[in-house]
Amino acid sequence: MDHLSLEERDSGVTVLTLQGGSGNPLSPGLVQELSTVMVKLTDAPPRALVLSAGDSKVFSAGFDLPTVGSYDPTHLTAFFEGFLGILDRMLRLPCPIIAAVGGHAIAGGFILTLACDFRVVGTGRKKLGLSEVDLGAAVPAGAQVLLTERTSPQASRYLCQTAALIGPEEAYRIGYADELAEDANVRALELAESLAAKPGAGVATSKLLLGAELADRVQAADREGMEPFLATWFSNEAQDAIAGLVRRLKG
Repeated sequence: MDHLSLEERDSGVTVLTLQGGSGNPLSPGLVQELSTVMVKLTDAPPRALVLSAGDSKVFSAGFDLPTVGSYDPTHLTAFFEGFLGILDRMLRLPCPIIAAVGGHAIAGGFILTLACDFRVVGTGRKKLGLSEVDLGAAVPAGAQVLLTERTSPQASRYLCQTAALIGPEEAYRIGYADELAEDANVRALELAESLAAKPGAGVATSKLLLGAELADRVQAADREGMEPFLATWFSNEAQDAIAGLVRRLKG
């Protein structure tokens, strides 16, 4: 795989590492590889899964706007549906998923961590949050459901409507971060191994009892919200802002 690595450990833990280059953008290639891996893991789930970005200073800065920013509605819808399918499989995967958030996680990268069961966030200067409204686009409805589940209705409302980017301490205070650690990768692996070592299917079934119901709510929200979300994305204001950001990204 070009954008991911997959390591299966003797403990029953699998470590899935994003390695999509500078900023770990959620490119069509990375999304396709993630989708393929999630199908594989659904068919043969590990005891626990760690989602990491290795030593990168950026977990993921979000969608690959230089590529998907120029998509027409048909292609963009297909791309987003592929991404949403990954979130759905993560929520329904019969094992706990621990995100090792050792770097910045913004927009789509932040949403990806919300589909994990637990988030270990590295200490130090990090930016975490949803920047969509600063571009004139709405935060996808399913992402808002997930953020509400992981934090609180008011915290979700605030982050989604203000585009505020928060640090680790605030992320812990509102419930997004389950733990803070100097080394998020090390602590996430420790947590995953402790969960993998528990007997029987208790952990996996406990995850599914909530995960499937949550996945259904996210899926329903995205079905209802896709059309208004796309309307904001393709508004003149958002298209101008996206084009401006792409120019800045390209230097």
